Amino acid sequence: MPESYDPHELLDLTPAASEEEIRRAFRRKAKSVHPDVSDAPDAAEEFKRLKEAHDLLIERLHNPLAAPPEAGEDLYRPAREVSEEDRESIINAFRRRREAEKRRKSRRRSAVQGQARRAERKNDAFQEEMARRRAAFESRQREESQREQEERRRAEQDQQRAADEAERRRVEELRRQEQEALERVKQQRASRQRASQTRPIDDAPLECAWKGCRVSDDLAVAVDTALGPRRFCRAHYEEYIEFRRSKQRQASAR
Repeated sequence: MPESYDPHELLDLTPAASEEEIRRAFRRKAKSVHPDVSDAPDAAEEFKRLKEAHDLLIERLHNPLAAPPEAGEDLYRPAREVSEEDRESIINAFRRRREAEKRRKSRRRSAVQGQARRAERKNDAFQEEMARRRAAFESRQREESQREQEERRRAEQDQQRAADEAERRRVEELRRQEQEALERVKQQRASRQRASQTRPIDDAPLECAWKGCRVSDDLAVAVDTALGPRRFCRAHYEEYIEFRRSKQRQASAR
């Protein structure tokens, strides 16, 4: 590429191009000649010239007092007729640009920090809400668990009371049956006693009570047997007495 060039021609711009058009043209050209994307051996030099042309045109917009170089003239030749006042104006323009850039970066940094703080507060609020919901969920779980345990305990108590009531009724029924049996035995004993007391021995039948013998004369005195008062004839009286004694001995031996 030649040493001198026209910045407008290099960026494909007209002399009336605005700052935004200059920046768009530079970005468009840089996409094809940047050393990171172009394999041309002079890509770095060409990109450098594009950058110089961009900076020069931007500077002309901010400092119109600087005389534009003629076509074919080296862009970075030493300025010949620049007064001290113009130089100071150029320096002040650069300072203003730097200050504006600093303010823009500061605002951008503040905006990013504000977004970060808002995101952090939002995250903290989200974490607090999740913690509150988790605590409420755990509380409900504990309450449900306690309620289930209480219901199981009440069910077990009801079952135990029902079993105790059934056992009590069974024991009462056994006692009642035992009492009824005792009452029947007492009544039988009492009836036998009443029968023995109300029926005198003298009212015993007037015949021998020995098995097969019904002799009605020559009877001995009446005796109290298991069947009540009975009489025996003289022939069987002694045998019955001996029979009773043997039964008593057997009962005593047991």
